[in-house]
Amino acid sequence: MDGEQGQRPDRNDRTDSDGRRRGRRAFLGLTAAAGVSTLAGCSTTSGTVSAARRPPSVPESRLAEGGWEQVDDVTRDPAFEESFGPVTVTAATRTLLYEDAALRAAIAEKTLGQAATQFSTFFASRVTFDPDLTSLPAGAGRQQLLDQVESQSRTQFRNRLQEAGLAPVERVDTGTFDAAGGASARLTEYEATFAFEGFSVGVGEEEITIEGGEIAVSGHLAAWIANDSVLVAGGAFPAENFARAVTKSPSEAIELSVDIDLGLTPAAYREELFGLMRRVE
Repeated sequence: MDGEQGQRPDRNDRTDSDGRRRGRRAFLGLTAAAGVSTLAGCSTTSGTVSAARRPPSVPESRLAEGGWEQVDDVTRDPAFEESFGPVTVTAATRTLLYEDAALRAAIAEKTLGQAATQFSTFFASRVTFDPDLTSLPAGAGRQQLLDQVESQSRTQFRNRLQEAGLAPVERVDTGTFDAAGGASARLTEYEATFAFEGFSVGVGEEEITIEGGEIAVSGHLAAWIANDSVLVAGGAFPAENFARAVTKSPSEAIELSVDIDLGLTPAAYREELFGLMRRVE
């Protein structure tokens, strides 16, 4: 994940041996990394401009009602090229990325601005082909193209999570997912851990340090064929709550306490993410 230039480093950031800054503000700053360009790693040396750059259809009213905001729209054309006998298929991708801005604002308020970062993400990608899948004789290559898109998507999703500072990133389950229109999608689930540093809260003239720790992150990615396209949708969210209670005694007569509970609700985030994914067309 690229660092911002021209800004003073956060005092709780740290620098890894490879020179990459990591700190608490990176947590689910994985959004721009995890969703956008999920398929950008689909390799090709071809320079041919391929199919129409058609975006996926997403549930815009549901996103708006849930406090989600679009943060990026990325096109890669061509994304990859594959030959099936005499037919060469060229693919283009269009990816829309969203973050739960309402959750970001709520957590920022609870932490007095100390955790003003992205917490839940959602992305949707459409992979269009030239010629389109419906024109291939007897459905030739449909499964191979889905396999390639899914494989590349998994690799890129995992890489983006790692680049955002999550480790280890592990694929923990695969299954099926009921997508829009009754389509059966292939679902991959990931687990990761984000290690973050603490921060300080002022109480009067005293400063109380909240120690850092680790928080689990859950990621999901689904891929399926939809008429003439392959659709990929998914996202990531915190898989556990964060709560701390700290007491400091600056003197025998004074005891100061700070309780922090972010009120994170992983089950609700999962349900919301899957609800969005089911409406991608």
